[in-house]
Amino acid sequence: MELGSKWFADLGPPFGVMYCIKCECVAVQKKRRVVAKVHCRNIKNECPEPSCDTPVLLPGRCCKTCPGDLNCEYKYFSLAKLA
Repeated sequence: MELGSKWFADLGPPFGVMYCIKCECVAVQKKRRVVAKVHCRNIKNECPEPSCDTPVLLPGRCCKTCPGDLNCEYKYFSLAKLA
């Protein structure tokens, strides 16, 4: 794992990848040295509001989306590992 790496939390079986929990490896100053720390946060509240009456939650996604809609949720929250 490198500083700046981003990914979705993977709890392993039986839970698997938690697509609404985004983690990042960050640098933290500790006394006179810099150490790496994993910082995870829930991104569910960052989901855009779907524009349809019957949004669906697709596998591997955090946010509900309208059927056939490729909105920003697809671009930002659908990858298992973020670059």
